[in-house]
Amino acid sequence: MNRRHRNRPPHRANHPEPDTTTLECPHFGTCGGCSLLDQPIRWQLRDKLERCEALLTPWLNGQGIAHALPDRPPRWFRTRLLYPVRTGKKGLAIAGLYEFRTNAIVRLEECQTADPWLTALGRAAEGVLRELRIPAFDPERSTGKVVALQARLASGTGEVLAGVVTQPGEFAAGREFAERLMSAARRLPRGARPRELVGVMHGITARTDGFLLPERHLPLRGRDHVLDRRDDLTFRISAGSFYQIHAGASALLYRPALELCGDVRGQRVVDGYGGVGTFGLRLLRAGAASVTIVEDNASACRDAEHNARINELPATVVRAPFAKAEFEAEPDLLVVDPPRSGLGEAGVDRVLRARPRRLLHVACDAESMASDLENLTAGGYVTRAVRLCDLFPHTEHVELLALLERAP
Repeated sequence: MNRRHRNRPPHRANHPEPDTTTLECPHFGTCGGCSLLDQPIRWQLRDKLERCEALLTPWLNGQGIAHALPDRPPRWFRTRLLYPVRTGKKGLAIAGLYEFRTNAIVRLEECQTADPWLTALGRAAEGVLRELRIPAFDPERSTGKVVALQARLASGTGEVLAGVVTQPGEFAAGREFAERLMSAARRLPRGARPRELVGVMHGITARTDGFLLPERHLPLRGRDHVLDRRDDLTFRISAGSFYQIHAGASALLYRPALELCGDVRGQRVVDGYGGVGTFGLRLLRAGAASVTIVEDNASACRDAEHNARINELPATVVRAPFAKAEFEAEPDLLVVDPPRSGLGEAGVDRVLRARPRRLLHVACDAESMASDLENLTAGGYVTRAVRLCDLFPHTEHVELLALLERAP
């Protein structure tokens, strides 16, 4: 068995941790979904903090990086499923996660990080593909149809939206696939927290490079969105909109972010890369006088407008790339939550031209945050606080918050 067991690092040998519990998974060491599952969560966080502090020290002004330790190893927190599909024996589809450092597929019987109902739904969806003998897409031969299976859980309500991703062209089996998957979902064990499949989507992509997310979405059965309820707010999340994949994102990310921002009552806020309004609407609920949500994804913009309306909050939505967007100058607070690549030169330039009094930078990559902080500091901003939010336990990935202020 190809397991990636690790020995305890020598520098920790004389410093036993209060909790060295780890999780067990039969797929660990083969599946590429987790790389640190055999490490106690305290070890994982210590390594992440050391790496982030090494990268960010020039801009920390002598501060440490704030963080919180969970009571136990996090499990079953992932609310999104994205399985590549390949052709297996007898020409039948197989779906799962990629093997560690290969493009082979591991068919998952269980998963310690994904919601168990989603894992069961993934197995059921693969079963429907096999029953209907729907072929997987082969990029080398340009044959077959299905690229991936996906699903999203709104953990606050239990609603689930599933989908099948295919190459362009007619998908004659689509409706039958959706009908059978809806039927199979109703037979899945309910568990402690009820789950309901509310819709099945057909995602379409013309890409052949292994990128699995679709460019277009068409409904096959039921709704094209889920509704989530978090922090006394209702969020509609459509198939093409981004939403954090950790079920505990409210406690791990949004509440610490609002704590960093402090009292925002009466303040003018711009929420850059604002998505469906997850930061902006929370800031309005906290008393901000106005929030402008800047987002260039059409689906997310529609959701943000809908979410502002149903929550009766006066957000303004501007559909434009952040670097080119027009919005109020010198806001009291500017929030930016860019993709993994960070703000980049154009994004930093737009921040500096906006001249916000304070800036909350949200990053899912420490290297890109380091680059952004270097450029923002050169442009006249000072880092006041940084926090690590462990939205990706059992992997090397991190989420970071940084609060900056414009220097006098």
